[in-house]
Amino acid sequence: MNEVHPASPPLVGASHGLSSAEAAKRLALRRRIRPRGSLDLPFRRHLRATLTERLVLLLLAVCVIYAILGAFRDALVILGVIVIVVGLETWTEWRASRAIAALSVLSAPRALVWRDQRLQEVPPDELVPGDVILLSAGSRIPADARVLEADDLLVDESLVTGESQPVQPRGRLGEAAELKAGTHVLRGRASAVVTVVGEASTLGKVAAMVAETRGQRTPLQRRMAELARALLVAAVVVSLVVPLIGLLRGQNPRDMVLTALTLAFATIPQELPVLVVAVLGLGSLRLVKRGAIIRHLGAAETLGATTLVCTDKTGTLTENRISLTSTVTAASVVEGRPGAREQIDRLGQLARLASEPPTGGDSRLADPIDGAVWRATTAGWPEPPVRFGFDSARRMASGLVQLGDDLVLGAKGAPEAVLVRAHWWRTGSGAAEPLGSDLRSQVVAAASELTAGGARVLAVGSRVIKGRPLGGPSQLERDLVFEGLLAFSDPLRPEVAQAVRELQGAGIAVTMVTGDQPATAAAVARAAGLGGPTFIAAQTKAWSDAELATHASRGCVVARARPEDKLRIVQAAASSGAVVAVTGDGVNDAPALEAAAIGVAMGRSGSDVAREAADLILADDNFATLARAAAEGRRLYENLRKAVRYYLAVKLALVAVTFVMAVTGRPLPFSPLQIVVLELFMDLGASVAFVNQPPEGDEMRRRPRDPRARIIDRRMLAGILAGGLTLAVLCGVTYLLGLRWLGVDAARTLALASWLTGHAALGVVMGWERRPIEPRDLLANPAMLLWAGAALVFAAAILAWGPLQVLIHAGPVPVTAAVLVPLAGLVVPLWLEALKRWRSR
Repeated sequence: MNEVHPASPPLVGASHGLSSAEAAKRLALRRRIRPRGSLDLPFRRHLRATLTERLVLLLLAVCVIYAILGAFRDALVILGVIVIVVGLETWTEWRASRAIAALSVLSAPRALVWRDQRLQEVPPDELVPGDVILLSAGSRIPADARVLEADDLLVDESLVTGESQPVQPRGRLGEAAELKAGTHVLRGRASAVVTVVGEASTLGKVAAMVAETRGQRTPLQRRMAELARALLVAAVVVSLVVPLIGLLRGQNPRDMVLTALTLAFATIPQELPVLVVAVLGLGSLRLVKRGAIIRHLGAAETLGATTLVCTDKTGTLTENRISLTSTVTAASVVEGRPGAREQIDRLGQLARLASEPPTGGDSRLADPIDGAVWRATTAGWPEPPVRFGFDSARRMASGLVQLGDDLVLGAKGAPEAVLVRAHWWRTGSGAAEPLGSDLRSQVVAAASELTAGGARVLAVGSRVIKGRPLGGPSQLERDLVFEGLLAFSDPLRPEVAQAVRELQGAGIAVTMVTGDQPATAAAVARAAGLGGPTFIAAQTKAWSDAELATHASRGCVVARARPEDKLRIVQAAASSGAVVAVTGDGVNDAPALEAAAIGVAMGRSGSDVAREAADLILADDNFATLARAAAEGRRLYENLRKAVRYYLAVKLALVAVTFVMAVTGRPLPFSPLQIVVLELFMDLGASVAFVNQPPEGDEMRRRPRDPRARIIDRRMLAGILAGGLTLAVLCGVTYLLGLRWLGVDAARTLALASWLTGHAALGVVMGWERRPIEPRDLLANPAMLLWAGAALVFAAAILAWGPLQVLIHAGPVPVTAAVLVPLAGLVVPLWLEALKRWRSR
């Protein structure tokens, strides 16, 4: 048998670390030696990538051809458009990448470090050699460090070394153990002094090798790329067929070559991949303001499809302000009389033996239950040299202390776990008498009465050990004396009930999975508004995965759950087709977080392992934040759909009106230079205006979307056709009337003006898909207003300002036409708005 060894002293470090002034001085010196990368480097990288895109090169080719043909003025105009298009796309992608980089910084683990004789949380890149850091189970080691003190330390080094088996760090003879940056503490705790930080650390060297590696595209990005490739074929066909028809009908060959190039530029859907990055990246940054930090872009798109939330209880639904509210001695339970003061004190001291003290007095490093015990009791007995921490197999914790000639074991845990090991009970006189089946029933009934009110109940037991103790907790935690019950309360967060109603109203089931007793879990579930039955995890083991998924997807409570139970629930629900979001905060929750479509970790109480396995981090540990994130996730996907719908509609309009005029033998409605100008406004509308579109207000009153559904469904296709044909008919009719009465140049002027006003009105109308537009909606998206206003101003300038008409190959038009055409452009698309209003009635 293994002997019981004394535990290490409290881990407060050999010193209390550096002062803030000294740390700042060392940090400044390190950054002078190895400065951070300049913020403009990513912008230059994005600019270089944009300039080398095929379509930008195509537009540059058009510009060069114009210059070769001697049309220098046209070449300069196109060059100006190139500058605007490249600048816009580069700025959009750079801004989105900055947002994603900011999310990475926000979601990075924080290091607990001693500064100015107290514990502080700092980002890992602000650590300096000489800092003293504290590590506990679940912590990620933020820098290479040397162990000062350790207690039962077990480290997972697989991320750095590839070794699958965890190790107990040991130093060479006469030297302290070394810890590697990027590894994880699986068990125990330690204090360590930082030796190497940043790029020079073990993890930094690995990171440097992959710094230029591009991340994988999200499923939505892949689907959009597939859509873009499919549409590319149609665009190329149009850009070749239209000029070919023009050549066969005797059009100028030079104009047809330029038309082919500019049509290819205008019709190929090059903005679709950019839209995904812009909408998801910038939308994810908005989520941060709501307390939800997205770690992967894929999580932002999946949020809107979530159908099931598996949540824990403590700290998520409740406030994680656990306090000891009731102490019931064994005599009170059995004899029905108040416990004597000395027995209540004994009960507290025994529970204190089995509770880990807050490290350095900091409550963040204490288990909430243990912290509540320490706050409610005062030191009376000596500090135990040996403690056996809680684990999910034993479902209890214990501590061993020398009192006089005897060793006394104090144990606390789940009532059933303590009772199964107890054979005696403490009477009012202090004696120990046998604990029979009738008395056990009384204890169970007393515990059930406490849990029915929502309290978490633990039982306390003791054992006097004669002689030298041998073995581990399984040998020592037996033949106990039942001492009494402790009741702990953790109030429900006030906003949880409303958040649960919102999720359920949005078709998202909520299932609570907790390690608490069934009665406690059921009481909290009732207060939170969670429907469905309450099950004990043990009884679910006999269910098939299909049965388990059915219960979970309808919403239920699973009590007395272990990490493996939580993982099975998530896997079963996912296998049945559910899109599962699961919350967790501990090391043992990491498998369930990985298995879920959306792993949600706690930002305050969660371990580093849980946060790194998660896709979404709740900065405030608040369940209501998850409901807000789900609403924002739906808004992101809707904005992307609206942007794509509008973008393809205006592309369709351009292709349709150009193709019809070519087939019927008429001059093309837009010159190559004018097509370039139209493309500029199309890109501005799709990539800027729709990204910032506000929600319509019914996001959380509809069923979740099917993640397997194509982005272009029947409803969206109908919108594309309706919007595209509306704009095509508007421009086509305007052009034909102008061609008949005013000539080609004036007709093109009218077509261009009707396009600019019509596509702006169409963008505003298509910004709201399911409900009519209200006056306040027009002010809710300043980007949309600015873009639409710029299009209207440019249209007015084309109609009224001669120099601009000359610059873009337009001609003067009569005043009557100059007034009626833009007015028609604003009015005609409103039939779509009238249709929405009719449907809403």
